[in-house]
Amino acid sequence: MADSSQLVVLAPYALRDWSGRPRRFLDPAPMPFRSKALVGAWFQNDEQLERDYHRRQRGTTRRMVDAFRLIVQNYTTLHRVRMIYCLDGMHYAILLMLARFGMFRTEGKIIRRVAFHDTAWQNLAAKLRTAPAAFQIECITHEQFASAAKHLGAHRVVSRPWKIDTGWFQPAPDALHLRALLPGNISRDESIVPPLLHSGISITRIARSDSLHARFATEIADPRFELVTNASHREYLEHLLAAPAVLLPIVPCDGSAGLTAALEAIAAGIPVLANRSMGLTELFAECQYPVPMLHNLDPEAWTHAYRQIDERHDSPEFLEALEHSRRLLLKHHRILPAGDDWAQIFAAACAAESPAYETSLHEASTA
Repeated sequence: MADSSQLVVLAPYALRDWSGRPRRFLDPAPMPFRSKALVGAWFQNDEQLERDYHRRQRGTTRRMVDAFRLIVQNYTTLHRVRMIYCLDGMHYAILLMLARFGMFRTEGKIIRRVAFHDTAWQNLAAKLRTAPAAFQIECITHEQFASAAKHLGAHRVVSRPWKIDTGWFQPAPDALHLRALLPGNISRDESIVPPLLHSGISITRIARSDSLHARFATEIADPRFELVTNASHREYLEHLLAAPAVLLPIVPCDGSAGLTAALEAIAAGIPVLANRSMGLTELFAECQYPVPMLHNLDPEAWTHAYRQIDERHDSPEFLEALEHSRRLLLKHHRILPAGDDWAQIFAAACAAESPAYETSLHEASTA
């Protein structure tokens, strides 16, 4: 029987079991009707994924071989479908290469990947300018979208807000206000921690990297400091809900660092203190966030801003403003149930490729 799938998601790995953890946006399970996920390796839980995938050395060559094998094994299915969404840049790059050499037909197709960093589309810019129209890039911030559209053309780029599991991240009835939480793995200013501790602010630094034990060898002896690495999703939620505030000191980078952590904190009703950076500035404006953004990474400015949050914790006006921001976030950043996000992405992509859309796009470009 011929495969009737219209949407295929290509992924190097995926989880089968989502019990005891938040769902993740664009995860290839579950998929809606007439769609399917083609996955290199399935895992039952986070422990198995960490042990058997993330901790194994996977260089570029190995990733390329695995991606090429997945595409070749499912070539017939990929040839028939209307839309292919690549969750890994390697699958996208291989399909782009095959299309350039006439080894994969793209007529009537939509082939996309999400670009978390500017380099994701910049490294492909030269090839994308002459690639078939099927190949498109999705951006999760307006800043990235504007930059990519300028260089690649508006027809090549799609803006899609990032989403989180707002059923998992919800306000707790009784907040403990133990330690400020500094979460995340990349693009965080670690140097801000010692001066904040010196000013009397208690901090939990939570991340996956074990190398932070050496980085904070001195601070670990301070009772106001706690370092947590490789925490479970449940443990992370407990630390988040116990925090008087979430700290996101983001160093300059080419991506939306801190965006997921900020979304989770806002959804949980925990105040967020952050400096202006890609993604976060847009999010604060969109949610009408009541905590002013910092303009730099000066420890004194962060200490003063944290004290202001601390003074407003029991203010009814402040709490209502946080709840208002949370409601605005739910409108645009809430993961939909049972694969509905994939159904929505597919429907919108097909609608955008309609003749009426192409005509309006042409008229706009020639006006």
